[in-house]
Amino acid sequence: MIQSSVLHKGIVPLLIAGSVIFLASCQKKAEDAILEKVIEHSTGSDVELNTGSGRVSIESEGKKFEITQDKATWPDDMPSVVPRFAYGTVMMATRTATPESDGWSVTVEKVPANAFREYDALLKKAGFETTLTTVTSAEGSGGTIQATNGAVTVFLMGDGKTLSLAVSQEKKQ
Repeated sequence: MIQSSVLHKGIVPLLIAGSVIFLASCQKKAEDAILEKVIEHSTGSDVELNTGSGRVSIESEGKKFEITQDKATWPDDMPSVVPRFAYGTVMMATRTATPESDGWSVTVEKVPANAFREYDALLKKAGFETTLTTVTSAEGSGGTIQATNGAVTVFLMGDGKTLSLAVSQEKKQ
């Protein structure tokens, strides 16, 4: 589950701004400067905004938020202990970083039947302790899973066609 530290003051407006930017077409560098000012005005923080072909990156006060759009894939820097969710097609991947934790979110579509049950088994095999499992469809393609393995928490939720996987890893203080 995403830790409350990820939702630290200022990160929620950054997430909203990042989502708005993600939905817009690729921005030009002049537009980056305008968007930076809008985000800075709404958050009261200095923001560094970089857009490029299908990727948006926002940095502010030690926090970083990235969204990838084109040809989204499983994040390369996902903690190695987290099994790859190889069921369906990755639509979007996001990355957050705060001084307290790192976070990843992956949205997947075209999730096949029994994906939740199979991924739950993969998590357990990888050493995760499942703290919540709810399967909402007879074929096992929808539901909720929450599991932990040390400083890493995985939260998976879907409706049988699309799902979101969120991973949070607490940093050592």
